[in-house]
Amino acid sequence: MSKNGLHYHIKWSGKPARDWERFDTSAESEASARQLARPGETYTVEEHGESCPQCMKFMKMVSGRDNNEAST
Repeated sequence: MSKNGLHYHIKWSGKPARDWERFDTSAESEASARQLARPGETYTVEEHGESCPQCMKFMKMVSGRDNNEAST
């Protein structure tokens, strides 16, 4: 992770389930987006800090899954 928590996410058009992956640089996220983009799909690269909503949502989802598995 970069200093001060800055990182990048690809924001896919109409595909919020794919927005979770984080990248240390905008160049890394752009390169990945070019490889992963489906025909006609658009995207933007967004910069985020430590209070990133995508990362918080992902961590909450993972934490919830771990708690549910531990209780069974």
